[in-house]
Amino acid sequence: MEDAATWARLRERLLARGRMPALASGWRHQSAMLSAEGFEYGGDFIVADLQASGGLLRTVLVDVCGSGESAVPAALQFAGALESLIQVVPGEELLRDANAYLLRQPSEESIATAVQLDLDLATGRYLIRSAGHPPALVWAAADAHWRIDNARGTALGVSDEPEVHESCGLLGPGDALLFYTDGVVESRSADIDTGIAWLQATAREAYLAGWEGAAQRIIDLVERGDDDRAVLILARD
Repeated sequence: MEDAATWARLRERLLARGRMPALASGWRHQSAMLSAEGFEYGGDFIVADLQASGGLLRTVLVDVCGSGESAVPAALQFAGALESLIQVVPGEELLRDANAYLLRQPSEESIATAVQLDLDLATGRYLIRSAGHPPALVWAAADAHWRIDNARGTALGVSDEPEVHESCGLLGPGDALLFYTDGVVESRSADIDTGIAWLQATAREAYLAGWEGAAQRIIDLVERGDDDRAVLILARD
């Protein structure tokens, strides 16, 4: 019981760090997470900050190496470091500074993929920076379809100079972005491209069924596997 209580406290601390801020009128978000063992949180987490007097949302979705309870301590430490960095480091340096932090850690869980979003809440313009993360999906209200973004890059904590790929765009009324971790799209029986195609179709049905609970509906349809799962959706009304 003592161990269970300790893990519960760690997961609660990680959950508290990952709460998204309230956004300006006209924007909304939702997320869902589940660890490989079925706990509410594993090694996936979100860190977010409102900047420029609330006009810029900067958020990072992270997938730490490992899964379930074993990944929680490393994820909690990394989340704390990112929580500090995101408030003071320029956006173009954030993932590189996060990489430097991971390189200084001794554990096997010091490798992570990450995707950073800088979203201008006044205009809808966004910039995505990806370090080894699966590509984001972009919802165009005009054709009711999730298209694949092209930002990928290489994982953090592997080399001194990770590849950080960028993409940008503009969200109009009704448009949205969907971020997820590889546990949503990878399995032993299918490659990641097949998984992404599955997610495009599944997320379309979930999104058209209504905004409330869309992220959770996606998570619920993922086959149980040996990796953590996370989905984050940001939308413009």
